[in-house]
Amino acid sequence: MFKRFCWHKWKYVYRKVKRKFMNGTCYDLHKQFRVCEKCGKAQAYITVLDRTYLKTLDDCRTRILLDNIVDKGDYFVLKEIKDTTKNYQK
Repeated sequence: MFKRFCWHKWKYVYRKVKRKFMNGTCYDLHKQFRVCEKCGKAQAYITVLDRTYLKTLDDCRTRILLDNIVDKGDYFVLKEIKDTTKNYQK
């Protein structure tokens, strides 16, 4: 009947992006998702024509997201996932 009301407490999920700087390597954090620590709701940041929107993820995608993040205390970081797909030539 009624959905449980939640004052969301968001914890953000970042993707690590490797950047070269002079002769070294640095990592920048790019905000990708946010997850409510109270109710578990997850939202993705979607950028369309220079505007950013939030899209709520369904239960399946939320579960997959939660399985692929590492807790860093104040925020989450996406695990690095190796691409196992092969490039095929036609």
